[in-house]
Amino acid sequence: MTMPWRILLTLALGAGTSVKAQERAIVIRGGIVITMAGTRIPNGTVVMQGGKIVAVGANVSTPAGADIVDATGKYVMPGIIDAATHIGLGGNDLNEGSDPMTPQSRVIEAYNPFGEFGGGKPGPLRNHENLSGGVTTMYVAPADRAVLGGQGVVVKTAGPNLDGVILREPAGLNMVLGEPPKEVARSKNRDPFTRMAEVAMLRQLFIKAQEYQKAKGQNSALPRDLGLEAVGRVLTREIPARIEANTSGDIRSALRLSQEFGFDLVVDGGAWAYQMREELASRKVPVVLGQMTTPFVSNEEIPDRTDYPTVDERTPARLLSAGVKVAIATFSASFGSLAPGGQGKWLLIDAAVAGGYGMSDEDVLRAVTINAAEILGVANRVGSLTPGKDADVLVLSGDPLSIKTWVERVYVNGELVHEKGKMEKQ
Repeated sequence: MTMPWRILLTLALGAGTSVKAQERAIVIRGGIVITMAGTRIPNGTVVMQGGKIVAVGANVSTPAGADIVDATGKYVMPGIIDAATHIGLGGNDLNEGSDPMTPQSRVIEAYNPFGEFGGGKPGPLRNHENLSGGVTTMYVAPADRAVLGGQGVVVKTAGPNLDGVILREPAGLNMVLGEPPKEVARSKNRDPFTRMAEVAMLRQLFIKAQEYQKAKGQNSALPRDLGLEAVGRVLTREIPARIEANTSGDIRSALRLSQEFGFDLVVDGGAWAYQMREELASRKVPVVLGQMTTPFVSNEEIPDRTDYPTVDERTPARLLSAGVKVAIATFSASFGSLAPGGQGKWLLIDAAVAGGYGMSDEDVLRAVTINAAEILGVANRVGSLTPGKDADVLVLSGDPLSIKTWVERVYVNGELVHEKGKMEKQ
């Protein structure tokens, strides 16, 4: 009998295996430090020890015996965060095809940090495709072929073992309004056939979850329902609802559901979110946008169809000017073989395109660092170079938003996990 890949992975790494965070202090000095928590620091210093950032500033003393990294002429910044991706999921694991509503599904059960099993080798987990672009944290989620695909997870792109890369789980419940679930439904001759049905199915499920919570509170001996428990976490605001919605009508429906049931909402995709920017701002609903350089933020975006939403590079600036928190993500492989998703290694450069359409450099960087961390609920750990946070640090050869810049060093939890020219083929 073939053993499940997760068991094989555990055996390969050793059930009790752990890699200690760097205990010896590492000092990166001489570079332009972009903290994402204040102004840039010319000739700054970042001190890491025990897996954490312990000091950042212009006049920071060097601990005795520290390893020194000379960053003169370079830039130092926090690791990039991809706020929506499907990297690490096999093509057959993006959604559960038997049912359009699967809140009980947990992405972590399908997540494979080695990519296709067998493509890696025993030892510490490192995703060099992402690390080469400076991506150190990502939100891995179900794709867009179901109305409710399941629970997403926030992971690091490097760590000692599977448990060691998990940052927050569950971190959100992913839903979709629009064409993709309808396309699947038509092919299987099942609901939903219309947008009305999509919203009705979600509303009915939220009501069932409310009733389940009430009944369970009155009688704890009632049988458990894993799906309704997951929806209950949204209703109690333990995790947000991540609703992919691109048209203004779908975004409006997502806002109505959020208001009706009182849950925290994150709009994913948001191709036409600028049309709803005042409503989004007043409700303090953040938007995770797709890549600026591709029309395929979701299956809805068909360039030859004028009635479908397409990417507008001005959207991030329009949302920001209205007071909407914005992140930019890859959404990786949610679009099928005909429209492959972008790779995390290009996320920073792709986001830089928005700088030509009204965003400041600082706003672009926030969209892939601290904004993303706040939206994912992990800003206490990552997203900025702040003492006490995880030592996820990048050293870049030049300006982060220049296409000529290379990510030279990547530290995750204070450990050097990627170095240009030395680790790409590991």
